[in-house]
Amino acid sequence: MVLLALATAFGTACKSEPGEAGASCKAKDDCVAGLNCLDGKCTKLEDEAAPEPTGYCATLAALAGSWTFDTTVIGAEDLAPRGINGHFQMTVTVDNCEGKIALTKSGYDDVVFSNKKIQQSDAALSESQLIPHAAEATVSLKGKPTHTMTFVVRDGQLFGYYHYAASEWTRAGMWGHLRGVAAGQDLAEVEDFSAQPCEVRCLTQCDATRRGADATLDEPALAACMTACGGDEPIVGCGPGEPLPDELVVAVNGPVKSLDELCGETTAKLLAANGLEGAGIGRCDRKPKIKDKPTLRKLGKGRLDGSFSTAQLVEVGYFDVGYTGHLILALETEAGWFWTAPLADLSMAGVGGVSVTTQSLTLRPKDLLSAVGREVVAEISVETTDSDLGVNEVSIDDTKRAIVCSAGSPPVCMRVTTDWSSQRTLIDPDVDNDPNKHPDLGGERGEVYIAFLPGDLVSISTPAEARAEDRELAGIYAWPE
Repeated sequence: MVLLALATAFGTACKSEPGEAGASCKAKDDCVAGLNCLDGKCTKLEDEAAPEPTGYCATLAALAGSWTFDTTVIGAEDLAPRGINGHFQMTVTVDNCEGKIALTKSGYDDVVFSNKKIQQSDAALSESQLIPHAAEATVSLKGKPTHTMTFVVRDGQLFGYYHYAASEWTRAGMWGHLRGVAAGQDLAEVEDFSAQPCEVRCLTQCDATRRGADATLDEPALAACMTACGGDEPIVGCGPGEPLPDELVVAVNGPVKSLDELCGETTAKLLAANGLEGAGIGRCDRKPKIKDKPTLRKLGKGRLDGSFSTAQLVEVGYFDVGYTGHLILALETEAGWFWTAPLADLSMAGVGGVSVTTQSLTLRPKDLLSAVGREVVAEISVETTDSDLGVNEVSIDDTKRAIVCSAGSPPVCMRVTTDWSSQRTLIDPDVDNDPNKHPDLGGERGEVYIAFLPGDLVSISTPAEARAEDRELAGIYAWPE
């Protein structure tokens, strides 16, 4: 036992301290931390290269830095915001596969925000729920959640998809795609949809956010499109689109040589259809009344960029015992003047309590399709009031329609009712207001959403609780050639 203890003590005392660089060694433990034993010498090795990040972490690494990007509106509650481009600046910081952004919105289209109106938000990044390995953030540019943005980096450029969030989605329903560059570089056109990654094209051409919210999304088709993005033959969205339903197509007449000739022919046909041929009481108002005020709604050649020469809303009608009339859209092309079938009935009986009022008329040029020039978009809101004095009840029906026409010979036009409501109430709530005597009081309303998708596709969607006739219209359609 004494000999064993002496031997142990002697061995411990003889063990040398770890060596510095250049010292002799037999194993790594013979060298100080940071050195390895190589060819019998303690040696500092070159740092081993850190493994390249993959998946979501690779996306964050590519995003780190400062960016300038634009968003473009594809879908919304109506067609008015379509094509509006928002302008943003973003700084992304990344630490150990965790990222956050500082986002600034500085304006839209030609509008530059003043310092007081500039919108800013910080937000954490997370892995996207829409695109594998992409980065996603929900920002609050108005003190509440406003946008959910998905970012992808390809060849040093920023691409992605966005939609409004929370109450902003309920209010405006806007969504679209985005494109940007590193800060200091020239910004590419966000409208160039062909530059977008396959996954963004799938989401856009399937109208994924709106149709997902409405439970009208073809989820298997979207999944197939996203899966095909990894192969050699990508799929176009959720398919090439079905033919536009007959109930959405508006008949177009013409051509004639002038607007005067158009007016003469349309009034003559209206009178003849009602047994008044040759009566000479027809009217063709080139300033239809909006809330009883004559108003010109006309687009000239310069705003239509080569599609039509002129587009104008016209009211055709006549007074007899009451009034019979309707709105049409007159379209001038190189071939002459064309006109649509009636777009809104404005007829009123001469007796009784029915009145019809045009609440609003808008006429806009919009880039919706791939054809040369801009399409014509008309929106018509009409209110019909039917008073039944005998039972102290009044019904008020409001209808808003959107009409879109593209150039051709003849032009192609569609119409869809985008918003409607029907309300029946008491004329005088203080008189004869027994609920048992008025079982039909109440109201209902509905919405239909329309979006023009890249590739000349038209998406019609409705909320899950929509009336059956609206729900049946839901689908993605190909614009007629």
